[in-house]
Amino acid sequence: MNPWIEWTVAVLVVGSVALGVSLLAPPGERRRGAAFAAAWVLPGAGHAVLGRWKKGLFFLGILGATYLAGMGLVGFRAVSFEDNPFYYVGQYGSGLLMLLARVISSEKAVPRPDDPGWFDPGLLYVCVVGLLNVVVALNVLDLRCPGAPPGAGREEPAPPPRRGKAGSDSGGTS
Repeated sequence: MNPWIEWTVAVLVVGSVALGVSLLAPPGERRRGAAFAAAWVLPGAGHAVLGRWKKGLFFLGILGATYLAGMGLVGFRAVSFEDNPFYYVGQYGSGLLMLLARVISSEKAVPRPDDPGWFDPGLLYVCVVGLLNVVVALNVLDLRCPGAPPGAGREEPAPPPRRGKAGSDSGGTS
């Protein structure tokens, strides 16, 4: 399949989710839709849009390095659906990184005789980065259960035990 058609379909899906979030969210929360789309396009960008620069740079560094390591292991070749549907679907979570791999790569990601034995782990790295990027993008939306009170699920710390006056713990009579 043509990478431009695949990219167009992926952008339409993510764009419609972002538009839906923007339209259905309360007025103060509409920026999250754009942040969701940015988070899918580039790992960490959604957190940067929301002003969480440190978190965004952390995700960009970790996911970007893991993606580059995986692509390096497979010779910077993208996998096709015919070769491995699982890795194909997983790699699309990487957004812009995946588009670059599909456009730059003229060869399919299939093992060759001269490839080292790290080919499958490289594909797994790329797939895991795509799936983790979807989780990071969903984190930008900060979804909660409807009707749950703020702070639900968080346990309050137990109060410290009370102590009596010094020397009154002896329990005996003098």
